[in-house]
Amino acid sequence: MSDNKFQIHLLPHGRKVEAKPGRSLMESLMDQSIFLRSDCGGKGVCKKCRIKVVAENGDLELKKACTLTILKDIAIEIPESSMLSSHIISKAPISLPAVFKDRFKNVNDKKCYGIATDLGTTTIAIYLCNITRGRVLSSLAVKNPQALYGDDVMSRIGAIGQEEKNLGHLQRLVVRAIEWGIKELLISLDLEEEMISQMVTVGNPTMIHILAGVDPKSIGVFPYQPVFKKSRNIRSKDLGFKIKDFSIQLLPQVSGFIGGDILSAAIAVDLENQPEGTLLVDLGTNGELMLKGENGFFATSCATGPAFEGASLSCGMQAIPGAINKVKIKNLEDLPEYSIINPSNSSGLKPSGICGTGVISAVAQFYRKNIITSDGAFKKESPEKKQFVLVPENSSVDGSAVFITQKDIRSVQLGKAALITGIEFLLKEAGLEKAEKIIIAGAFGSFLDKADMITLGMIPAMDLGRVDVAGNSAGAGAIMVLCDNVFLEKTIQIASKVMVVDLACNQDFQDVFIQKLNFPNLKNQFEKKL
Repeated sequence: MSDNKFQIHLLPHGRKVEAKPGRSLMESLMDQSIFLRSDCGGKGVCKKCRIKVVAENGDLELKKACTLTILKDIAIEIPESSMLSSHIISKAPISLPAVFKDRFKNVNDKKCYGIATDLGTTTIAIYLCNITRGRVLSSLAVKNPQALYGDDVMSRIGAIGQEEKNLGHLQRLVVRAIEWGIKELLISLDLEEEMISQMVTVGNPTMIHILAGVDPKSIGVFPYQPVFKKSRNIRSKDLGFKIKDFSIQLLPQVSGFIGGDILSAAIAVDLENQPEGTLLVDLGTNGELMLKGENGFFATSCATGPAFEGASLSCGMQAIPGAINKVKIKNLEDLPEYSIINPSNSSGLKPSGICGTGVISAVAQFYRKNIITSDGAFKKESPEKKQFVLVPENSSVDGSAVFITQKDIRSVQLGKAALITGIEFLLKEAGLEKAEKIIIAGAFGSFLDKADMITLGMIPAMDLGRVDVAGNSAGAGAIMVLCDNVFLEKTIQIASKVMVVDLACNQDFQDVFIQKLNFPNLKNQFEKKL
């Protein structure tokens, strides 16, 4: 041990890294850009981060890296199944508008590369691009390792408030994750890091503040304002990146909870040229909404919660291979049918848990099949029913049942109530009775069934043809800004035209929110068409 640090000996190749005493093994490895799976956010529940520790007698003991505290020198083996891989999270598709593509017709192909990053609270999507051609060459998505400090932005602001040094630690975690992703993409295309010239990063204000090393505590208290709103251009070396130095462009922030991510999504869906009454919904741990009104844009944010990303659920996990992402119940006598994320189309892949889209699909099925009532409760004629089993024991990867509990359904209700309440308040502020069109963006929203969303009351009941799914629009917008500076100017222009609707200060919000916890009546015209 040196300088009050312990050594972690990585077997079998013999690498040694240092760790500060009292830190978890998972955090210590992250500091060295060694990322383990942490599907449960470091709560010790998912057991996906298990490693083998060499005991005093030489035997190997299985331990969870997220709960193992470093108190002495340690020797470990990391199973391949516990390592974070580049396909760890299913990426939403990217759709670039014609207004962008048209700018890259007949251009000379030069080897100028850059990185676009969508820094989400739960997921980080990273895109390697040919800047001169306006093309995405490769991409990946990884879990945001800051989840060890909480699932939402307020938890991370709170962690920084408890200990000032946590700001630097949270910044290092996300920098190492982005850097790891960049290296993986470069290796996949046999490119050198010197070829990267710049990066554009979008995210909600808290994520961007932490990346920039700016204390976000002002966002966590009234009047919930960010330290800075204007766009910034900073150097990667100043943030702690160890690879070559390059510029990092940050987009403007509108308010404490309306950030560059929704502005980025707005240019990707060309919101300026959409019909009046078009509502953009960027779904994730935080829901950000932007509505095109008669004379400008209206925006708000609502805390939809971690359930939509698979976190906090009893058998929840992120959208990675093995996650149940769709459920179908034919009758109550047989086990439900389901599909799982399986990019390799492996016939032997077993389910590991359920992701956000899977739980939305399941709860919508429960409601349609009269398994739960409109208030979300399991039917009273089955009082013993505390959970609904999707996958029985011994049919999953680890032999444990995969199920949905009453608490999981409540989490869905909280998230959907926050979303629909935010939508209704936004429409009211804009003087509109209804949305003419809804565009669903975000990795989570991209894989949702539109009918399920309406069944549960996540969005207003309307013709499905007026609901578009746009993919990861925030990521697409980041790519646009990276490849052409004119789109940075567009985000600045839109930011200047946005009227923020502050739900936290609205006295009626809580009353409407409580009303919206129930699922809507199925006996309406829309549901008869299902």
